[in-house]
Amino acid sequence: MVRAADKLLTFEEFAALNSDGRYELVHGRLVDRPNGSPRHGWAVGRLIGVLGEYLRTLDDRGLPFGSLDIPTAPLCGRCCDVAYYAPADAARIDFDGNRVLGVPTLVIEVLSADDETRDLVTKREESARAGIAHYWILDPRRRTATLLALRRDAYEAVGEFSGNQTLTNDLFPGLKIPLSRLFRQAHPAPSE
Repeated sequence: MVRAADKLLTFEEFAALNSDGRYELVHGRLVDRPNGSPRHGWAVGRLIGVLGEYLRTLDDRGLPFGSLDIPTAPLCGRCCDVAYYAPADAARIDFDGNRVLGVPTLVIEVLSADDETRDLVTKREESARAGIAHYWILDPRRRTATLLALRRDAYEAVGEFSGNQTLTNDLFPGLKIPLSRLFRQAHPAPSE
């Protein structure tokens, strides 16, 4: 007989339990979600603002989200920093039931200094297996953006930006994001 503690959770069970957003689902088990840092939070907030502004100008029916739990692999549910559901994929969000029914068109991860491997390898592989068409990686410390597109069953780089370059991508025609808008410059601490 299986004890309740040994039962692996499905994404739907996880989503019902994770109302406070403290966990991710990894192979059916709850795992503490890492805390964000100021640099991480700044980049996520700016990205959501810029993307939302762009979509409003187009009256786009796509849906951008910040910190959304999405199903990635069997018995896995990850919190991505930014998710975008293109108009054709928008039905994968059930607003009436307050639940996610499928994967987004795009996941954007801002690297966390505490565990870069989670975003660069683990979440990337899970997202590819889930069929997420686009996966972007932003690195605030190095001031880089790597844009990936799913080809067959793995991601291939379709854009790499750094320094003062401007991020562009065919997924969002006409969108131009100077990296300087996404990455906060370090300022010296005020003298006492």
